[in-house]
Amino acid sequence: MPDYQIRCEAVTVDQARTTCQKPGDVFVIGPRTPDGMCSRAFAAVYPAALAMRFSDSIKWEAPEGHLDVTCPDGFVVYRLSRIDPAAPGQGAQP
Repeated sequence: MPDYQIRCEAVTVDQARTTCQKPGDVFVIGPRTPDGMCSRAFAAVYPAALAMRFSDSIKWEAPEGHLDVTCPDGFVVYRLSRIDPAAPGQGAQP
């Protein structure tokens, strides 16, 4: 059974309405809310990340292998993708 790490990147941010994220912020999704990520956004992202973690593909992801999830407030769109363990540099950037 697959067990991927999931990369979560803020791809669209309405900066006029929120300061919680900046475009390009990257997190690796685990069992707890990553430092710097809103807990409400994590609650929205986590179910999809969990599905992606244990499968090679899911029906509702894009053909390119990612899934976009909008935070509950509607101000940030996060892009989820699987981290290929063979490809260096795909994880979160400090």
